[in-house]
Amino acid sequence: MKQGLIGRKLTHSYSKLIHQEFYRITQKENSYELFEIEHEEDIEAFLKKCRNNGTHHLNVTIPYKKEVMKYMDSLSEDAKKIDAVNTIKITDNKFHGYNSDYFGFIKTLEKVNMNVIQSKWIVLGNGGSSKSVIAALKDLGCEQLKVVSRTQKGEGYLSYEELNEIEGYDGVVNTTPVGMFPNAGESVISEAVIRKFRYAIDLIYNPEITVFLSLAIKNNLSYANGLYMLVAQAIKSQEIWNDETYEETVIEEIYRKMVKEL
Repeated sequence: MKQGLIGRKLTHSYSKLIHQEFYRITQKENSYELFEIEHEEDIEAFLKKCRNNGTHHLNVTIPYKKEVMKYMDSLSEDAKKIDAVNTIKITDNKFHGYNSDYFGFIKTLEKVNMNVIQSKWIVLGNGGSSKSVIAALKDLGCEQLKVVSRTQKGEGYLSYEELNEIEGYDGVVNTTPVGMFPNAGESVISEAVIRKFRYAIDLIYNPEITVFLSLAIKNNLSYANGLYMLVAQAIKSQEIWNDETYEETVIEEIYRKMVKEL
């Protein structure tokens, strides 16, 4: 069975290694490939090709999690609520869209014991990944949430300039690609802003410690990068594709392997 990941730039991705570890643990005879798509207008042609080349299942990453939705024949309730798809199941030449990022982010919060109930959070960025983070935080009981965006305005949104004035928030999540390899020397917000929080999560996992997280560590925040989320959402995708449930020990084993090797 052929599985894979579509996105614009995938040289930084660990997804293939994670799924290969999953195949090893579960003894499944599958393959996982990385499919770079440079332009949004090429997505439809690629998906049509998948109907004929034996590709059964796909993950979706930056910047296409919202764009692929219009090509889906059906959407899961989570995908509808979040308004983003990162997992596609192809059956009977039909495309079914799901979102496993939501599950992966919740598992990350559980892993590092970050309390969300009645807390206040800032989410940096408003792309496909941020939608999953926002939905998870709200469902877990976040009391107040603001999204920082360079483009969106209105209720619930802040500009990066306005972020400098905020007070009384507990956690901040970076869902932007700022600080990702190979442009790893940047932080999307300053140390003066970061030190206002108790929790910091960066969805980036390459490098393991971004500048954003190094500033969080320097100021004694509880922190997490995006690797555990990446592994957890990958296993959730496999559950969707295979109609099976896997023990959390599978996530833990693969996560430890990734930390050790990468």
